[in-house]
Amino acid sequence: MSSMESLAQLEVLCEKLYNSRDSAERAHAESTLKCFSENSDYISQCQYILDNASTPYALMLASTSLVKQVSDRSLSLQLRLDIRNYVMNYLAARGPKLQNFVTISLIQLACRITKFGWFDDDRFREIFKEATDFLALASQDHYLIGLKILNFLVMEMNQANSAMPLTLHRKIATSFKDQFLLQIFQISLTSLHQLKSEVPDELRRVPISLALRCLSFDFVGSPVDESSEEFGTVQLPASWRPLLQDPSTVQIFFDYYKVNDTSISKEALESLVRLASVRRSLFVEDPARSQFLSHLMSGTREILQTGQGLADHGNYHEFCRLLGRFKVNYQVIRASEC
Repeated sequence: MSSMESLAQLEVLCEKLYNSRDSAERAHAESTLKCFSENSDYISQCQYILDNASTPYALMLASTSLVKQVSDRSLSLQLRLDIRNYVMNYLAARGPKLQNFVTISLIQLACRITKFGWFDDDRFREIFKEATDFLALASQDHYLIGLKILNFLVMEMNQANSAMPLTLHRKIATSFKDQFLLQIFQISLTSLHQLKSEVPDELRRVPISLALRCLSFDFVGSPVDESSEEFGTVQLPASWRPLLQDPSTVQIFFDYYKVNDTSISKEALESLVRLASVRRSLFVEDPARSQFLSHLMSGTREILQTGQGLADHGNYHEFCRLLGRFKVNYQVIRASEC
């Protein structure tokens, strides 16, 4: 790209690509701009756009094009590392001022390139530390970006990709799970305790979404069928046991349910459904298992008695699933004793 004039022309095309109601106009823009996602020679042009464009749609084009480019495993290791470092620095410097959809796209780019380079160089794994560095900054905007990075990282690692062999995906997912997932879940719990109220809705929504993603991870290489009411036991590793034996772990989800609106409280209930589905063998002693179940039953009983939030269809549905998990995953007599 030779001049700001050509950049202005590109911004017009991007506006048409994402906003035009004329299908022919959109198709023309897509055809003209597809070179950015298909030709690796345009990677430097994408960086130029990110550095200089004034419209979010041009930034979106550059980001989504790079996502497609880094999914091509033919790119050199150094180029992929350069893109990774550039994106993380860009998010730190400009992330808080970007439109949310641009921020999300850049985070997806960082997470995609991390997964595809997981076994190629340990520097790709530094994304976890960099995300926690965001959390340590005083800015709420940076804190939110840090949580979103972790959120999309868990999602990317848990989701198979057509551009990656399934066996490699599972090896990467297992490595990520063993190395980082418990730490990320602990971060989500800490954030839930800190952000229960008196912060913007989005800042309360992201940590509960992150916790749910961690609990929904494919721990054994056979993903849960979410369409089934009888989805399987959650096979949490033994290393998670101390965290689940801490009463505050279960309690924070009930607390979050009580103080948030339905869009957030539903995910709190979904998380409780996962916790109620944890394999019984995780607890090596009956007293520990009984205590865990007692905490779940106590909070569930309170919701049943007060009816809080159950007028919402989504909450009601998840609450019924929670009751169903007690029946499926625990002996009825044990539940009644609690």
